[in-house]
This record gives sequence, C-alpha cells and structure tokens, in this order.
Amino acid sequence: MERTGLKTGSTGGRMPDYKEKTNHGDALMPVRYYHCSVPNSYRNLSLHWHEEMEITLIRSGDIYYDIDFETFSVEEGDLLLISPHMLHSAHEMPGKDMVSDSLVFHLDFLGYQVPDACTLKFLNPVQSGKLRFLPVVKPGTAGYEEMKACFVLLLKCFNEKQYGYELYTKELLMRFFRLLYQYGCAAKHEGSNGESGAEEKLKEVLSYIQSNYRETLTIEELASVCHFSQTHFMNFFKRYAGMTCIEYINHYRITRAAADLVETERQVMDIALENGFRNISYFNKVFKERFGVTPGRYRKNSLENLSLSCKM
Repeated sequence: MERTGLKTGSTGGRMPDYKEKTNHGDALMPVRYYHCSVPNSYRNLSLHWHEEMEITLIRSGDIYYDIDFETFSVEEGDLLLISPHMLHSAHEMPGKDMVSDSLVFHLDFLGYQVPDACTLKFLNPVQSGKLRFLPVVKPGTAGYEEMKACFVLLLKCFNEKQYGYELYTKELLMRFFRLLYQYGCAAKHEGSNGESGAEEKLKEVLSYIQSNYRETLTIEELASVCHFSQTHFMNFFKRYAGMTCIEYINHYRITRAAADLVETERQVMDIALENGFRNISYFNKVFKERFGVTPGRYRKNSLENLSLSCKM
C-alpha cells in the first residue's frame, strides 16, 4: 500500500495539528459541544492534546480510549474526564458502534487566573497539571449519578441557549467540579520521571510536526527534535504513540480530509489535493479503507447525523 508522510517518494501535504488549533468556542465563551458517532464521525481519533478540559458521556456503544498512556475500554454510560494537556486518542472496537456527547472548555471560563480560594485550591492545580482527574467514571461508582445528571443538564443548557445560559453553564460547570472533588476524582499527577519525560518529548515532536506540516519531513529531522538516533526515535514513537510515525501522519491526513468534507463545500478532488493526495483513486481507496464508505457518502452521512443531533 502506498505510504504518505515522510520521504518515501509518494505524497506530501497537510500534517496533523497534534496540539489542537481548533477553537473550542471563543474568547468570551470558550466552551464547545461535540456530538460524535462511530463510525460516521471517525473510526480512530489520533493522539492529541489541548489546553482545555474535556468531559464526554458515552451515550451508547463501546470504544477504546487511550488516556495518558493507559488504554480504557469504555461503554454506554461511562463519563470520560480528559484533563488539560493530557494526551489522548480513541479507537473503534471492530464491529461496534459508539455515540457520545462532549463539552470541551477552557478553565478561563471559570476564572482560574483570578486568585481566590476556589481557583488556587481547585482550578489552578488542574490547569497546571499538578492534579488530574480520574479518566473514567463508571456507573455504580460513588457520585456517578449526581455527576451524570449534572452533565446531562449542562448539555441541555448549553445546546438550548436560552436567555442567561452563559450564567447557568458556568454554574453547572462549577457544580460538576465540586462533585469531582467531593467524590475523590482528583489526584496528584505522579507519573515517573521517565514517563513524564517521554510525554514531554512526544508533545515536542508532535508540535514540531504541526508547525512544519507543509514541508517534507524525514525521520532524521524528527529524531533530531528529540535528540534521538533515528532507530531510537522510531522505537520511541511506536511505543508511546501506538503506531509508526509514517502511519500516524497518514492517519491524520485522511482524518483532516474527512473533517474538510464535513466542514466545507469544496469538491472531493480539491480536498484530496489539499491534504496531500495527488492521486484521487488512491485517496478514495484509502478513505474507504479507513471509514468504510466513499468520501461522498461520508459527507452525506455526517451532515445528516449533524442535522439530527441539532434537533435533539
């Protein structure tokens, strides 16, 4: 199969923005809602991180989540807590569907930079990484029902956007934080020095890729970012990212193309070219292998799914 990404004599193009540049809301309301269904929205969500916190409710189905170098099998009813700056990805379970609702928000919205008893004790430690939340809260655990009810109400409030929803959204987020602390879902981040160093090295190389994605990158170049030999870098990347560097770049290119199909009205051929696929037949082949449908069908299914979610 043809490879894309590093110097293999094949294609070039856009590279993944591993530290997300997505605007999760805006400066005044840094909160954004996401409704996802697997396999329609994605089949594999590439490893990434962002400064915002993310809360996800699995509405139905099953999926694998990799959070902070640990794999979790999550299912209907599970609440996922992605702390700021935490590396995470998701992968479909073969033959299984999944539907989820998420809110991604910056702690700026809760005023974490204003020094008071609440921010200094409960918000700053989370934003700085000194504290991290339990990644998965399952039904039956202490406080789960209260947390789920609060989050469902939060989703309803944010999506309906009735008068004063900004105040209510902030109120409910603060309530959710209180519940997390009340039921012991926060703990000191005490990764080993080796693991912590690996995380920083991985973030460094992913950020480098993001900044230089329009260029042709080589293993030698990426290894130099970490001050590793090429062999050590390839082993390091495979161990911590879960795939080879080339596979990772390929995966994100096709994922970005999928996003463009939903978010823009550009022609499929233009999207393929803009994402580094110089052969439209190859692009269609790789796309169908990844998502199970043609690019045109993917666009139609996703827009229909989005329309239904907006009516919920």
